[in-house]
Amino acid sequence: MKATVATTIRWLRMTQVKNCHKLNNCKCADTLRKNILRIPNSDCCEIKIEKDINIIQKNYDRCFGNYTK
Repeated sequence: MKATVATTIRWLRMTQVKNCHKLNNCKCADTLRKNILRIPNSDCCEIKIEKDINIIQKNYDRCFGNYTK
Protein backbone atom coordinates (compact mmCIF):
# COMPACT_ATOMS: atom_id res chain seq x y z
CA MET A 1 0.00 0.00 0.00
CA LYS A 2 1.41 3.36 -1.01
CA ALA A 3 1.01 6.42 1.13
CA THR A 4 -1.20 9.04 -0.45
CA VAL A 5 -1.40 12.71 0.40
CA ALA A 6 -4.54 12.11 2.45
CA THR A 7 -3.01 9.30 4.53
CA THR A 8 0.13 11.34 5.14
CA ILE A 9 -1.93 14.31 6.33
CA ARG A 10 -3.99 12.03 8.58
CA TRP A 11 -0.80 10.53 10.05
CA LEU A 12 0.65 13.98 10.79
CA ARG A 13 -2.66 15.06 12.30
CA MET A 14 -2.67 11.96 14.51
CA THR A 15 0.84 12.69 15.80
CA GLN A 16 -0.31 16.11 17.04
CA VAL A 17 -2.82 14.57 19.48
CA LYS A 18 -1.37 14.56 22.99
CA ASN A 19 -2.43 12.82 26.18
CA CYS A 20 -3.62 14.79 29.17
CA HIS A 21 -0.82 15.58 31.60
CA LYS A 22 -2.53 13.88 34.54
CA LEU A 23 -3.54 10.74 32.65
CA ASN A 24 -1.17 8.24 31.05
CA ASN A 25 -3.86 6.66 28.89
CA CYS A 26 -6.31 9.38 27.97
CA LYS A 27 -9.36 7.68 26.44
CA CYS A 28 -10.37 10.82 24.56
CA ALA A 29 -6.95 11.08 22.92
CA ASP A 30 -6.87 7.37 22.03
CA THR A 31 -10.35 7.52 20.48
CA LEU A 32 -9.42 10.58 18.46
CA ARG A 33 -6.21 8.94 17.20
CA LYS A 34 -8.07 5.79 16.15
CA ASN A 35 -10.71 7.75 14.27
CA ILE A 36 -8.18 9.96 12.52
CA LEU A 37 -6.40 6.86 11.20
CA ARG A 38 -9.55 5.20 9.86
CA ILE A 39 -9.27 4.78 6.10
CA PRO A 40 -12.45 5.66 4.17
CA ASN A 41 -13.79 3.29 1.51
CA SER A 42 -15.72 5.93 -0.42
CA ASP A 43 -16.48 9.64 -0.47
CA CYS A 44 -19.63 9.07 1.58
CA CYS A 45 -17.65 7.15 4.19
CA GLU A 46 -15.01 9.89 4.27
CA ILE A 47 -17.65 12.53 5.04
CA LYS A 48 -19.01 10.40 7.89
CA ILE A 49 -15.52 9.88 9.31
CA GLU A 50 -14.82 13.63 9.21
CA LYS A 51 -18.09 14.32 11.07
CA ASP A 52 -17.16 11.72 13.69
CA ILE A 53 -13.70 13.24 14.04
CA ASN A 54 -15.19 16.70 14.59
CA ILE A 55 -17.46 15.40 17.36
CA ILE A 56 -14.63 13.49 19.04
CA GLN A 57 -12.31 16.49 18.62
CA LYS A 58 -14.74 18.63 20.64
CA ASN A 59 -14.80 16.01 23.42
CA TYR A 60 -11.00 15.80 23.33
CA ASP A 61 -10.66 19.60 23.55
CA ARG A 62 -12.92 19.67 26.62
CA CYS A 63 -11.04 16.78 28.25
CA PHE A 64 -7.59 18.18 27.43
CA GLY A 65 -8.59 21.64 28.66
CA ASN A 66 -9.84 20.28 31.98
CA TYR A 67 -6.67 18.33 32.76
CA THR A 68 -4.12 20.94 31.68
CA LYS A 69 -5.28 23.56 34.17
